[in-house]
Amino acid sequence: MSGAMEAMFRQWMQDHLPLLHHIARSFAAPADQPDPLQELMLAVWRALPAFRGDSQPATFLYRVAHNRALTWQAGQRGRRLRDGEAAAEAMRRSTLSADPQEVRMLDQLYAAIRQLPALDRSILILALDGVTYREIGQMHDMSENNVGVRLTRAKARLTGIISQIEAEEEGK
Repeated sequence: MSGAMEAMFRQWMQDHLPLLHHIARSFAAPADQPDPLQELMLAVWRALPAFRGDSQPATFLYRVAHNRALTWQAGQRGRRLRDGEAAAEAMRRSTLSADPQEVRMLDQLYAAIRQLPALDRSILILALDGVTYREIGQMHDMSENNVGVRLTRAKARLTGIISQIEAEEEGK
Protein backbone atom coordinates (compact mmCIF):
# COMPACT_ATOMS: atom_id res chain seq x y z
CA MET A 1 0.00 0.00 0.00
CA SER A 2 1.30 3.46 -0.81
CA GLY A 3 2.55 5.94 1.74
CA ALA A 4 -0.48 8.14 1.03
CA MET A 5 -2.85 5.28 1.83
CA GLU A 6 -0.95 4.51 5.02
CA ALA A 7 -1.15 8.17 6.04
CA MET A 8 -4.88 8.19 5.28
CA PHE A 9 -5.39 5.05 7.38
CA ARG A 10 -3.48 6.56 10.30
CA GLN A 11 -5.58 9.73 10.08
CA TRP A 12 -8.80 7.76 9.90
CA MET A 13 -7.81 5.74 12.96
CA GLN A 14 -6.94 8.93 14.81
CA ASP A 15 -10.27 10.52 13.85
CA HIS A 16 -12.57 7.50 14.07
CA LEU A 17 -11.11 4.95 16.49
CA PRO A 18 -13.83 5.71 19.07
CA LEU A 19 -16.45 4.68 16.49
CA LEU A 20 -14.68 1.36 15.99
CA HIS A 21 -14.57 0.88 19.77
CA HIS A 22 -18.33 1.50 19.95
CA ILE A 23 -18.99 -1.02 17.20
CA ALA A 24 -16.77 -3.65 18.82
CA ARG A 25 -18.39 -3.06 22.18
CA SER A 26 -21.89 -3.36 20.73
CA PHE A 27 -21.09 -6.69 19.08
CA ALA A 28 -18.88 -8.42 21.65
CA ALA A 29 -18.82 -9.21 25.33
CA PRO A 30 -16.18 -7.28 27.30
CA ALA A 31 -13.55 -10.03 27.28
CA ASP A 32 -13.92 -10.50 23.51
CA GLN A 33 -13.82 -6.84 22.42
CA PRO A 34 -10.13 -6.65 21.47
CA ASP A 35 -10.64 -9.34 18.81
CA PRO A 36 -13.40 -7.64 16.82
CA LEU A 37 -11.70 -4.26 17.22
CA GLN A 38 -8.58 -5.67 15.60
CA GLU A 39 -10.72 -7.29 12.89
CA LEU A 40 -12.49 -3.97 12.24
CA MET A 41 -9.21 -2.12 11.87
CA LEU A 42 -7.88 -4.79 9.51
CA ALA A 43 -11.07 -4.66 7.43
CA VAL A 44 -10.74 -0.88 7.09
CA TRP A 45 -7.08 -1.27 6.09
CA ARG A 46 -7.98 -3.82 3.42
CA ALA A 47 -10.92 -1.78 2.10
CA LEU A 48 -9.05 1.52 1.97
CA PRO A 49 -7.97 1.14 -1.71
CA ALA A 50 -11.66 0.86 -2.63
CA PHE A 51 -12.47 4.28 -1.14
CA ARG A 52 -13.31 6.58 -4.06
CA GLY A 53 -14.28 9.65 -2.08
CA ASP A 54 -17.96 9.37 -3.05
CA SER A 55 -18.93 9.53 0.62
CA GLN A 56 -17.56 10.90 3.84
CA PRO A 57 -14.68 8.80 5.25
CA ALA A 58 -16.75 8.11 8.38
CA THR A 59 -19.59 6.71 6.25
CA PHE A 60 -17.23 4.42 4.35
CA LEU A 61 -15.42 3.37 7.50
CA TYR A 62 -18.66 2.64 9.31
CA ARG A 63 -20.05 0.47 6.52
CA VAL A 64 -16.87 -1.56 6.31
CA ALA A 65 -16.62 -1.92 10.09
CA HIS A 66 -20.28 -2.77 10.58
CA ASN A 67 -20.22 -5.45 7.88
CA ARG A 68 -17.06 -6.95 9.37
CA ALA A 69 -18.61 -6.91 12.86
CA LEU A 70 -21.61 -8.82 11.54
CA THR A 71 -19.29 -11.41 9.98
CA TRP A 72 -17.25 -11.66 13.19
CA GLN A 73 -20.40 -12.13 15.26
CA ALA A 74 -21.70 -14.88 12.98
CA GLY A 75 -18.42 -16.74 13.44
CA GLN A 76 -18.68 -16.50 17.21
CA ARG A 77 -22.06 -18.19 17.63
CA GLY A 78 -21.80 -21.35 19.61
CA ARG A 79 -18.26 -20.60 20.74
CA ARG A 80 -17.46 -21.08 24.40
CA LEU A 81 -16.34 -18.15 26.48
CA ARG A 82 -12.62 -17.84 26.90
CA ASP A 83 -10.77 -18.99 29.95
CA GLY A 84 -9.93 -16.11 32.20
CA GLU A 85 -12.90 -13.95 31.21
CA ALA A 86 -13.46 -12.94 34.83
CA ALA A 87 -9.87 -11.73 35.13
CA ALA A 88 -10.11 -9.77 31.90
CA GLU A 89 -13.40 -8.25 33.02
CA ALA A 90 -11.94 -7.19 36.37
CA MET A 91 -8.97 -5.65 34.62
CA ARG A 92 -11.20 -3.76 32.17
CA ARG A 93 -13.40 -2.48 34.96
CA SER A 94 -10.46 -1.15 36.92
CA THR A 95 -9.25 0.86 33.92
CA LEU A 96 -12.67 2.19 32.88
CA SER A 97 -13.69 4.10 35.94
CA ALA A 98 -13.17 4.36 39.64
CA ASP A 99 -16.95 4.59 40.08
CA PRO A 100 -18.40 1.05 40.24
CA GLN A 101 -21.92 2.37 39.69
CA GLU A 102 -20.86 4.00 36.42
CA VAL A 103 -19.14 0.79 35.29
CA ARG A 104 -22.24 -1.27 36.15
CA MET A 105 -24.55 1.10 34.26
CA LEU A 106 -22.30 1.12 31.20
CA ASP A 107 -22.06 -2.68 31.27
CA GLN A 108 -25.87 -2.90 31.46
CA LEU A 109 -26.25 -0.52 28.54
CA TYR A 110 -23.90 -2.45 26.27
CA ALA A 111 -25.33 -5.82 27.37
CA ALA A 112 -28.76 -4.48 26.37
CA ILE A 113 -27.47 -3.07 23.08
CA ARG A 114 -25.98 -6.48 22.20
CA GLN A 115 -29.49 -7.97 22.50
CA LEU A 116 -30.94 -5.70 19.79
CA PRO A 117 -31.13 -6.82 16.16
CA ALA A 118 -28.00 -5.86 14.22
CA LEU A 119 -29.62 -3.04 12.23
CA ASP A 120 -31.19 -1.46 15.31
CA ARG A 121 -27.87 -1.80 17.15
CA SER A 122 -26.09 -0.08 14.29
CA ILE A 123 -28.58 2.80 14.10
CA LEU A 124 -28.49 3.28 17.86
CA ILE A 125 -24.68 3.35 18.06
CA LEU A 126 -24.49 5.82 15.20
CA ALA A 127 -27.12 8.07 16.81
CA LEU A 128 -25.26 7.92 20.14
CA ASP A 129 -22.13 9.00 18.26
CA GLY A 130 -23.99 12.05 16.92
CA VAL A 131 -24.36 10.90 13.31
CA THR A 132 -27.33 12.60 11.63
CA TYR A 133 -30.42 10.70 10.51
CA ARG A 134 -29.55 11.63 6.93
CA GLU A 135 -26.06 10.10 7.20
CA ILE A 136 -27.41 7.00 8.97
CA GLY A 137 -29.97 6.64 6.20
CA GLN A 138 -27.25 6.86 3.56
CA MET A 139 -25.21 4.18 5.33
CA HIS A 140 -28.14 1.79 5.50
CA ASP A 141 -30.04 2.78 2.34
CA MET A 142 -33.01 4.05 4.37
CA SER A 143 -34.99 7.28 4.46
CA GLU A 144 -34.45 9.73 7.31
CA ASN A 145 -38.01 9.04 8.50
CA ASN A 146 -37.37 5.30 8.57
CA VAL A 147 -34.20 5.91 10.59
CA GLY A 148 -36.19 7.96 13.10
CA VAL A 149 -38.87 5.29 13.43
CA ARG A 150 -36.32 2.47 13.83
CA LEU A 151 -34.37 4.53 16.36
CA THR A 152 -37.49 5.26 18.42
CA ARG A 153 -38.42 1.58 18.44
CA ALA A 154 -34.84 0.54 19.28
CA LYS A 155 -34.76 2.95 22.21
CA ALA A 156 -38.05 1.55 23.50
CA ARG A 157 -36.74 -2.02 23.22
CA LEU A 158 -33.49 -0.96 24.88
CA THR A 159 -35.39 0.56 27.80
CA GLY A 160 -37.32 -2.66 28.24
CA ILE A 161 -34.19 -4.80 28.11
CA ILE A 162 -32.42 -2.60 30.67
CA SER A 163 -35.46 -2.78 32.96
CA GLN A 164 -35.39 -6.57 32.67
CA ILE A 165 -31.64 -6.69 33.43
CA GLU A 166 -32.14 -4.47 36.48
CA ALA A 167 -35.07 -6.61 37.71
CA GLU A 168 -32.97 -9.77 37.34
CA GLU A 169 -30.11 -8.17 39.28
CA GLU A 170 -32.46 -7.09 42.06
CA GLY A 171 -33.84 -10.65 42.24
CA LYS A 172 -30.38 -12.12 42.86
